[in-house]
Amino acid sequence: MEEPNIDMSDLRRITSMIQNYSVSCPEKPDKRYLFQIKVYWLSIVTLLSVLVTFVFCVLWTILFKLEDATSTHCGYRVKNYLPTISTAVGNYPVQRFIWTLVIIAHSPIRLIVVGIYYQYYTSIIKPSLHWCAVLLRFLSTVEVCSLVVLSIFTSSDYYSIHEKSFVTFICASELNMVISSILLKKGRITKTVMTKLEVRSLKYKIYFTVFNMTSFAIAGYCFLRHNAYCESGVYTFFALFEYLVVLSNMTFHLTSVWDLAGVSLVIDDNLNLTYR
Repeated sequence: MEEPNIDMSDLRRITSMIQNYSVSCPEKPDKRYLFQIKVYWLSIVTLLSVLVTFVFCVLWTILFKLEDATSTHCGYRVKNYLPTISTAVGNYPVQRFIWTLVIIAHSPIRLIVVGIYYQYYTSIIKPSLHWCAVLLRFLSTVEVCSLVVLSIFTSSDYYSIHEKSFVTFICASELNMVISSILLKKGRITKTVMTKLEVRSLKYKIYFTVFNMTSFAIAGYCFLRHNAYCESGVYTFFALFEYLVVLSNMTFHLTSVWDLAGVSLVIDDNLNLTYR
């Protein structure tokens, strides 16, 4: 029986095909992700939900409860045109229910982002300043928790608890904004290079920090002046600048979409919550 002729060039070609196939075949991943979402979208959705709820509560109160919502110790002789945030979100059943529900629902997501930010800070700042990252994590957690408490315990029913929670919220948020802005500007590891998104984020962080603190100072002045002199319109300006304090705080936190643009939150097949 005659043996077949095997061309060496054909043999080499077949061998090459086998090798190429083995290289191109994808390896099975170690883990499969059951759920994955960009922190970018997570931040936008959570903060947008709070913003929409805030606007709804204020507009609904203006449309249907304005006279009652703007009355103060000065009586009805002093005309006011805007309710305070505490009144708009806490004094009436519909607004109180919606606001409290949204704040409680969005808080776990905020706390997850706080944890991701901690990892972000520790990866880009000097090791000697890692204690600042720990402090920022603590302040952010206090900020979220105090917001929940002051939303549940309204000023009309639990004034003492609401007042203390509000003061805690303001102190934590102001310190958080100032420290994080300074840390990202002065405390970065020398060899790290800021991306265009990080440059933009820091720019707006500084802007909204200054704007927030200025608005808070003006709101405080208007509040004290209204209590002292009962002048028309001063209480309205107090409410307006109070709105600006809250809105600038929201936009400050929205800069996370630039800092954490490439980060995703994932749940693997073992139901472990991680980010990458």
